[in-house]
Amino acid sequence: MAAMEDDPLFNKKVIDVNPPRRRRLWLLVLIAAVVVVLLAGSNVLHVYVEALWFNSVGFSSVYWYKFRLGALLFVVFFTLTFAIIKLAFWLLNRLFPELTERPRLRLTAVEDIREVNFLPFIYRPGVWVLAAGGGLLAGVQMSQEWPEFALFLNSQSAGATDPIFNRDASFYLFRLPVYDLLTGWWQTIAILLFIVIAAAAAYVWYLERVRNEVRTQTRRRATIAVSAAGAFAALSLAASTYLDRFEMFDHHHDFFTGINYIDANVRLKAMNVLVLMLALSAVALIINAIALRQLRMVWWLAALIVVTAVVGLGIIPQSVQSISVKPNELAKESIYLEYNINKTREAFALDRFEEDRHTVPAVMPTAQQIRANAETLDNVRLWDRRALQATLGQIQQIRPYYDFRTPDVDRYVLNGRLRQVMLAAREMNVEQLPEPSRNWINQHLVYTHGYGVTMNTVNEFTPEGQPHLVLKNMPVESDAPEVKVTRPEIYFGEDSTMHVYVNTTQPEFNYPAPDDTDAHAAYEGGAGIAVGGFFRKLALSWYLGDGSNLLFSDYINGGSRVLLHREVRDRVARIAPFLMFDDDPYIVINREGRLFWMIDGFTVSDRYPYATAYDVGGRRVNYIRNSVKAVVDAYDGAVTFYVFEPNDPIIQVYRRIFPALFRAADEMPDDLRAHVRYPSLLVNAQAQAYLLYHMTNPQTFYNHEDLWAIAASEAPVKQGQEPEPMQPYHVLMQLPGESNVPLEFLNILPFTPSGNRSNMIGWLAARNDGANYGKVVVYSFPKNVTVNGPAQIRARINQDPQLSQLMTLWSQRGSELLRGNLLVIPLADSLLYVEAFYLQAEGQQSKLPELRQVAIATQDRLAYGRTFDEALRALFPEIGPSAKPATPSAPAAQPAAPPQQAAKPAAPATPAGDEARLIQQAAQLLADYERLTAEGKHREAGEKLDQLKQTLGELKRLRGGQ
Repeated sequence: MAAMEDDPLFNKKVIDVNPPRRRRLWLLVLIAAVVVVLLAGSNVLHVYVEALWFNSVGFSSVYWYKFRLGALLFVVFFTLTFAIIKLAFWLLNRLFPELTERPRLRLTAVEDIREVNFLPFIYRPGVWVLAAGGGLLAGVQMSQEWPEFALFLNSQSAGATDPIFNRDASFYLFRLPVYDLLTGWWQTIAILLFIVIAAAAAYVWYLERVRNEVRTQTRRRATIAVSAAGAFAALSLAASTYLDRFEMFDHHHDFFTGINYIDANVRLKAMNVLVLMLALSAVALIINAIALRQLRMVWWLAALIVVTAVVGLGIIPQSVQSISVKPNELAKESIYLEYNINKTREAFALDRFEEDRHTVPAVMPTAQQIRANAETLDNVRLWDRRALQATLGQIQQIRPYYDFRTPDVDRYVLNGRLRQVMLAAREMNVEQLPEPSRNWINQHLVYTHGYGVTMNTVNEFTPEGQPHLVLKNMPVESDAPEVKVTRPEIYFGEDSTMHVYVNTTQPEFNYPAPDDTDAHAAYEGGAGIAVGGFFRKLALSWYLGDGSNLLFSDYINGGSRVLLHREVRDRVARIAPFLMFDDDPYIVINREGRLFWMIDGFTVSDRYPYATAYDVGGRRVNYIRNSVKAVVDAYDGAVTFYVFEPNDPIIQVYRRIFPALFRAADEMPDDLRAHVRYPSLLVNAQAQAYLLYHMTNPQTFYNHEDLWAIAASEAPVKQGQEPEPMQPYHVLMQLPGESNVPLEFLNILPFTPSGNRSNMIGWLAARNDGANYGKVVVYSFPKNVTVNGPAQIRARINQDPQLSQLMTLWSQRGSELLRGNLLVIPLADSLLYVEAFYLQAEGQQSKLPELRQVAIATQDRLAYGRTFDEALRALFPEIGPSAKPATPSAPAAQPAAPPQQAAKPAAPATPAGDEARLIQQAAQLLADYERLTAEGKHREAGEKLDQLKQTLGELKRLRGGQ
């Protein structure tokens, strides 16, 4: 920069625009070199460790493909960006040599600083910084977009075309994203160059004007520079505008998404004209730069483009919309509306749904139907997932450093019968170790894994209101010969976020033994990265942040291994980041007793032509397929990806890119295949679209005559408040009209009409088993029939005098009422509604939910009892002693008391002479209830109230019988 000094002759400040160089170049070079080494070293270390990890999981080819393609994209776009910017400024310097020629001046007036040309001092370093910085940014950005380029390079036909441009869907899914990236990159460079070049030319002209030395050739040279940069920018805008025509499929209108009448007949034509004008403007600017050299032509062309865009894309479309389309909207938009309906149903696979126009559901199931569906009733899920998680934390957590996530629902054969069960993995959470024990050795070498799972049937309870556990304790005990756990150690799970070292000389904690000693184990799997010698230890310690702990630990030797990325969802996402994975992995036990995690993977896009987008898993998508099931071994971390949607065009391309990554669905072992399920995330996504797109008639769709909503379990409390929609839930049952098909594991979601109506309009069932896997059936009810929805049933439960009194009592100080999910159970040609009530103590540490009541309802009746059987017999007295077969006897290891849900013999008929006894018993129970309530013993008081209700019921039946 210029320096200030005193002039001894005139005693004035002067400016020396060529001060002596005092820069310590060697210091700058040294600093730059250190920064480069640190950055490069960090990246090299990351590549090295990631390559080791991918090799350890058997997918090194996947990593090196991503690495090579990403590196190639970085080099290509860094080089192109750097070269384009340097070339542009080299040409600019040829036009304006004064940009780099330093003047030899000594100015003697401070105000003459305006005449100093500072550009030579910043031009060369500025160009280097701009070219290198722009190249780095472009290279990094494009290298991160390697999945888009991989799809582009391996694209193939999708087998479907859009109805406007008649292009295959693969153009939108695989090629258009890359074209958008390229035009965006080009346009950014072009606009940047235009601004900088125009500013530089204007600055030179400004200096000459200040010095009163304005030359004609300066104006001409500025015109050449600005015209050339403008031509480059105009071509980029032409390419971008051309591609914007295809982005019109994403336009959101009042009642549908896609190209509408105005878009197809006005805006599309205007955009074609605009593309042509931009291309012709680029030609005109090149001619202007070479021959005409008229600066005003640049501004006239720019103004013409702006006017054309405003008139063609704004004024004319709005005028046509108001004058022609609005008065005849349905007639004008019908064909485009039909396109949107068909493509949205295609994108969300709604066109595969089997739609069953259901008959009017019966008000009450018959006794014969109850008996015929005994197995379905034996698998009604009473355990709420939240209540079960809290209960397991109290009775099966064993030690504070174990943790249970929300249990998962599945089906297994137990004692010869297919049962719906809930499983939860007991994982290690080292953050819950006591503070003195929370050190590096314990966290990384000793407490390395979780242990075992719990399994309980969904509707059985012990006499104390606790779950009937089929798998429990440590070591794992089983009540059914069909299920066992032979490899209970969980090294890879949902809570396994910390890396650990195995095969060390430090024994690993396995589980707390009954005699207050700790059982230890040594890892026998082959997972992980070998720690190796000193240099690999050094690299791993730097990468993992273990520092001297790893380098100098006597417990770790050359045969030790480090297990990385143990959280299963993160593990599969690192291997296949181009897929979207479900947030809820679930645990599966195979025939040999090994534990596996299953995670649903989805191919998604927001570019399927003419389809409406919805929020799915936090992303806005308009195309989704559950194409992949990822399986992770909980012990050795082995990952396998199975393709369940081989016809999905996106997964077909990824299979071409990564042939070693995917396996066919029929290669999945049968004992794992038996536990695949139709994911709730997909059910929710399809249900969102189906609420509107079950209407296939354009006129019905336009008028929203039959708009649905996902049923809410409870009506909103406040005016204008949005009701909380139900979540899909699993049921083990037979579909209506398919009595010859055995029990199926279904994912169900009820629907209601949109608006303030809560009556049920239909329900969706996604099938999970055998050849029916992936099929979705929708049952809808006639519009002229009112069928109670879940919110209406819950309102009836809330308004029942006795239940309301019980709920008030349970919610008093010292106790807390927890209400389970309200489930709608399709039963033959009717519906059954079930809700469970739990009571738990207040306070975070002592919560132990216990089942207190079960409510069962039909269209016009409501009953409840301490158990499901009791409530069912109260609702259907005519079914006799038991609604379903008794649960098979438990092995000898079982406690003597059977689960409460097991069927019991009905109480013998009460003789007429017992009326006085019942009245006396009721009076005593009432007195006991009042006394216990006054003493604050609410739990015992609730039991007395339940007994009083039962006694009064017997008395009522007795009098009715007389």
